[in-house]
Amino acid sequence: MALGYRTQAISVLGTHVMAARGLIGLAKDSLDVCTAEVLALFTVLAEPASYPLLVHCTQGKDRTGLTVLLLLMLCGVSAVAIGEDYLRSESELAPEREEKLREVRSIGLPDEFAGCPPHWVDEVCGYVEERYGGVEEYLARCGVTEQMREAVKQNLCCQSSDV
Repeated sequence: MALGYRTQAISVLGTHVMAARGLIGLAKDSLDVCTAEVLALFTVLAEPASYPLLVHCTQGKDRTGLTVLLLLMLCGVSAVAIGEDYLRSESELAPEREEKLREVRSIGLPDEFAGCPPHWVDEVCGYVEERYGGVEEYLARCGVTEQMREAVKQNLCCQSSDV
């Protein structure tokens, strides 16, 4: 990348790392490795003054999807409802699908990377439950305190009488 071969460098990562892991594997890897980023995010989300806010990434389904999945799990939303919500992104991605397919293929990724795998939520929720004992325990491992988790729930789950 330093020599100006950005696409070629990304293609090496895409072909040899990302494609092999798939979107589900990458979500699991992100949960395991990105604990400092999760703590930073929840630090912002715990502050009422941070609202309203916008969470987004390139397509709004992978990194944003993982963020929203953690938040919905924390708020007690069922995996079935989270999955239905996640899959709604597929239709929103449709207008850009051909362009996105060209892009992911150019860097050695399979077509899966342009869409929303149907079992993504089930697999990722199951991973959080099996590996960490649930979302509360996962967030605690990231350094998100119980007080912060309760503040996030209060901020997002409309538990206030003001709503």
